[in-house]
Amino acid sequence: MAVYTSVNQEELKDFLAQYSQGALVTYSEIGDGIENSNYFVTLTGQKGQLEHHQKWVLTLFENLTESQLPFFLHIMNWLADKGFPVPAPCPRNDGAINGIIKGKPAILVPCFSGRSVDRPSAAHCERVGRFVAEMHQAFEDCPQTRLPPRNIEWMRAKEAKLSKVLPASEAERVAQAINHYQKMKPEMEQCPSGIVHADLFRDNVLFDGDEISGVIDFFHACNDSLLFDLAVIANDWTADINGRHDQSKLNALLEGYNLVRVFNDSERLLFPEFMHLAALRFWLSRLESRYLPGYQQMSTQGDKTKDPDELKRIILSLGFIS
Repeated sequence: MAVYTSVNQEELKDFLAQYSQGALVTYSEIGDGIENSNYFVTLTGQKGQLEHHQKWVLTLFENLTESQLPFFLHIMNWLADKGFPVPAPCPRNDGAINGIIKGKPAILVPCFSGRSVDRPSAAHCERVGRFVAEMHQAFEDCPQTRLPPRNIEWMRAKEAKLSKVLPASEAERVAQAINHYQKMKPEMEQCPSGIVHADLFRDNVLFDGDEISGVIDFFHACNDSLLFDLAVIANDWTADINGRHDQSKLNALLEGYNLVRVFNDSERLLFPEFMHLAALRFWLSRLESRYLPGYQQMSTQGDKTKDPDELKRIILSLGFIS
């Protein structure tokens, strides 16, 4: 949630005039994250006869067009309608679910209580595993579809560009990792699939006490193998600084998921391959952000990139490449 597009008070007031959520009290930039521009926005509202302040999040999309938004906004509404703590976009007065500010498509969503956890326990891992299984089940009859954008063609395109800027040894590792995935891809694609969040890093899950109070940032969601969501969590929530997975946390994650939806034999066998795939996709993405030119070099606030080596260490620890 870095900030790339600055918004002043008058521009924000003009945008909020399209909604009925109340008058602007305060707003501030959110410096976390790496892809979109985000602001906390506090508005006045009515609760019975009393005026109160309510906090919202304004998101300006830096790399999604207005025509690409409906899939994401519809699945967020789908889950919210089923009682999941997901930030459903607030509709405008004319019924539209997104607006435009500074020429960028934008949405206004509720701000949830709670916070992300820096050092997840086995209990946190078990709880998020259950949540993901429940989410996957809730999506079973959802009509929305979106192909996974980070497919093998995307990987090869990134490999070609990165090979010109990375040291030869690093470029060779990238090639090895993609080659391994391409070899295993036909088997992996036989595993159950559906709509996945695809970006369930710790900072996208909020806890209030022991319970999940919010799951945010659905803007990588797509139709893909269900195991991909668990693999992203496993890599970010259970791996240590050397890229090795904590077995007790990993077991808790998988057991939590299996309490709701039981793996088949192929999923049990191939889960390490999905951890490799999850690490590979985000490794390539982080290498691109660090070494190739793009809008993320123009952040006005926040750390615009994350360390690619975190994902490389996971790939190496899995033992599929050297």
